[in-house]
Amino acid sequence: MSDIRADGITFEDVFRKDVSSGRITLGDDRYVMFDANAIGGMRRELIDGLGWDAARGILERVGLQSGRNDARQIKTCYPWPSEEEWLRAGPRLHFLEGMVKVRVASIDISRSDGKFYMTGDWLESFEAEQHLKHYGQGTRPVCWTLEGYATGYATEFFGEEVICIETRCRGKGDGVCSFELRLARDWGSSADAIRESLGSVPVRERYEQCLRSMAGAECQLEQSSLDAIITTDESGMIISCSAGGNELLGLLPGEAVGRKASSYSAGGPAEVARIRARLEREGRLRSYLTDAVQAGGRRIPVALAISQIRRTDRSVAGYLIVAHNLSDIRRLEDELAAKNRFMANILQDSADAIVTLDPEDIITSWNRGAEAIFGFSSSEAVGKHVSILIPPELRDSSELTEIKEKLWKHGAVRSYQTERLTKDGRRLQVIFTRTAIRDDSGRVIGSSAVLKDVTTFRNLERQLADAEHLATLGELSAGLAHEIKNPLAGIKGAIDVIRDSMSGADIHREILGDVLHEVTRIDKIVRDLLNYAKPKPPSIGDIRLAETAQRIIAMVRQSTKNEAISICVEARDAVPDFSGDEIQMEQVLLNLLLNAQNAMPDGGIITVRLLYEAEEFVVRIEVEDNGRGMTEEIRKKIFHPFFTTRIDGTGLGLATCLKNVQYHGGTIDVQSEPGRGTKFTVAIPLLCRI
Repeated sequence: MSDIRADGITFEDVFRKDVSSGRITLGDDRYVMFDANAIGGMRRELIDGLGWDAARGILERVGLQSGRNDARQIKTCYPWPSEEEWLRAGPRLHFLEGMVKVRVASIDISRSDGKFYMTGDWLESFEAEQHLKHYGQGTRPVCWTLEGYATGYATEFFGEEVICIETRCRGKGDGVCSFELRLARDWGSSADAIRESLGSVPVRERYEQCLRSMAGAECQLEQSSLDAIITTDESGMIISCSAGGNELLGLLPGEAVGRKASSYSAGGPAEVARIRARLEREGRLRSYLTDAVQAGGRRIPVALAISQIRRTDRSVAGYLIVAHNLSDIRRLEDELAAKNRFMANILQDSADAIVTLDPEDIITSWNRGAEAIFGFSSSEAVGKHVSILIPPELRDSSELTEIKEKLWKHGAVRSYQTERLTKDGRRLQVIFTRTAIRDDSGRVIGSSAVLKDVTTFRNLERQLADAEHLATLGELSAGLAHEIKNPLAGIKGAIDVIRDSMSGADIHREILGDVLHEVTRIDKIVRDLLNYAKPKPPSIGDIRLAETAQRIIAMVRQSTKNEAISICVEARDAVPDFSGDEIQMEQVLLNLLLNAQNAMPDGGIITVRLLYEAEEFVVRIEVEDNGRGMTEEIRKKIFHPFFTTRIDGTGLGLATCLKNVQYHGGTIDVQSEPGRGTKFTVAIPLLCRI
């Protein structure tokens, strides 16, 4: 210790150290260096055993006495060159003890003018560190011993009462612990709290005084507290009970005194025995949840805080019980839980897919809407990467990476349109909104996505666009066919006249016959075009679909030249009669059967199904073959006029089918894969109006 210095002054005779005994001596007094953890444990015992205010008072007074004693010892044992150096010696002594490092910001002292003012910071305060370790951040300053020490040291130094107040504290979230010292008279009422703490009566005396006043029914706390405050003797007999306690237990004033506290416990004597055992081990209980039983038998949920009251010889004199009625809290909790369940059910039962993901895009929740849309159950989807829903080409294009970048940058991706896959491999058109989920600190911990299946809507949009396109094309075709038909009739008549004027041996007569055949073929195409562009108005009547289908199928069977093709009919349901144009429906069925025949040059089976869906009032006609099938590119074009894959086709058959079905308010859909055949499905609503 001989090399310790402060402002150039050596502490050669002030401190003495005995290494063998671990003693440090200041003047004639012995000082022991305490471990910070030990001091922190002592603070906790004081706070937990006596409460915050009592613990503060004790530590303030310990610091006060220590500060006054140090100031006297340092002044007596060493002749300081100046008063300021004497004043600064106290903070340096704290640093040597490992309690705190003091950084002085300003000093203004004048004994003649009666002025004392000092400010600074407590760096590395052991009290703030230990308090944060045991209790975490709070709302009040916690460097109580340092406040008392500075108060005592400065008071002894100046010879008049000086008060130190901690103005900032790490224990309540400030960046540094700061202090300010002034004369007590300069502080005014601002120092009343610390002066009261430094001069308060002993804790035991305060306990005994409170117990006496409560037993005498004179305690203001008993009359005003809404919580139940009950004291008992060591056997558990109630000595006093506040107004809130009487209300909780369902008793009139004074009825509780003299009764056993255990008679109002839901657990009875057994629970009381468990509580006493814990009190012996822990000294006090906080937030002990149980039920109190009223005199009429009604159970009330309560939170108990129970402390032992001890005599000066440490024997148990009784118990202090504070009970808080949790009925309103439980009611609010139940209401909140009900609302949470209600919201959870809304999310879980939503028709749209609602999915949550972690930061790595692993699915963490999957509602029933997602199950219905994508086909994966919750157990199959949760824990899997969201890429199970993404088509291969979109995975390769890094769509997911782009979405995540937008999500992290903007916090949300709204109304994003794309394709997704179902469990069975079907492609869906979806539109979704994805939103980042953040914790209280603002850190992204995942995301939520709401997806809507718009496949049907997109198909309707496409069909509407096709219908508008076909309507325009039909008007153009009608005009063009009309302009061609009249000159074509003249050409045909002229060729007939020329051919008839030739002799039978003329070689040109045969050539003109071929020309006439081609003109006749052109004339048929023009008539078909006119029928498509301007078909005759529907002739409404009753359609007996089963009879119509049998008639058309019989005609196709008779006309087919391929004996390897067979046609079978499946009528699963009794299909009711409905209103419509029978000729148009015959055209639809005939064209679908002829297309199926042409798709199976090597033979096969054509299956015709007649179905009725009573819940939707819809009649369905399915024509399925096991022929060559179609590619996706061809499938998208088959209903366009003049599109055909046959050499001898006009490309108007399926276009006419579509128009006839649309006249009946229905739809026509096709499913096909190369090598696996084709299925056309016609849906006619019975409640439509043609």
